[in-house]
Amino acid sequence: MKEAFYSRKISKTEAENDFIFILKNKLSLFPPIGDDFKISFSDAITEARIDSYPCTCRGPDLPHEHYFLHWNGLKTGDKVKITKKSDKYILKIE
Repeated sequence: MKEAFYSRKISKTEAENDFIFILKNKLSLFPPIGDDFKISFSDAITEARIDSYPCTCRGPDLPHEHYFLHWNGLKTGDKVKITKKSDKYILKIE
């Protein structure tokens, strides 16, 4: 079975506001928006959730949603990888 994962480099906005943007085309990797799930990080398991907020960054005629995972302690330039193995999620930060 092929490993499913989501990765990205953390922006200044993400680091300053303690979240990881989740691209819309990668939402299917995660449980439904607003549902809690467990994620493993550094040998600890914590509760997580994908949330969204409305945005008009493309202009008022193109309203849309941004999706994110709350996460504290991120630094600009961190490389984040979230791997899904069966029903388990593992987060790594480099």
